Amino acid sequence: LRAEAVVHRDIKPSNTIMGAPPRLIDLSVALTEDEAAGLRAPVGTDDHMAPEQCDPRALGPVGPAADAWGLGVTLYRAATGALPFERSTEADGDGDRWPQLHGEPRWPEALPDPLASLIVACLERDPARRPGPADLHAALGPIPAGAPRRASGSSEHDRTAPAWTGNRPWPPTPRRARRGRARTRDPA
Repeated sequence: LRAEAVVHRDIKPSNTIMGAPPRLIDLSVALTEDEAAGLRAPVGTDDHMAPEQCDPRALGPVGPAADAWGLGVTLYRAATGALPFERSTEADGDGDRWPQLHGEPRWPEALPDPLASLIVACLERDPARRPGPADLHAALGPIPAGAPRRASGSSEHDRTAPAWTGNRPWPPTPRRARRGRARTRDPA
């Protein structure tokens, strides 16, 4: 999207398709960079919005760095199962709606430091300090290289299965809808 000068503004797990290649969907709130820079009201999914999206008048302009933030929240959630910011237990207006405006992200303890550092860098309050697309690609690009691959000349079920599959064939074979055969009556 960066090459097209478009800001997605709603990067989150449900808008991310993990395939080959991975894709972002739901461009319903996407804008050109110029249009996004002119925003004056919050738009996006609260938990995944960059601070400048939450309060564009005070913290704007909204730009491509907001998408790095959304990716950071998405990666944090995928890796830990939780969101990076704790919600306030008190109903204090925007602090409860947007804890990212007032708190610091929790460090993703279970992750290797290079990945944890990258995710937390995406969650920098200052948009200028967040990694850009080239930085993210350089850091995340090698990860798929470690994924299971089919050996040349082998069937797709000879791949090494990730541990979480319980050693079932990998990748899984799509289940086709089973249709019953048409029944014919004996004319006799």
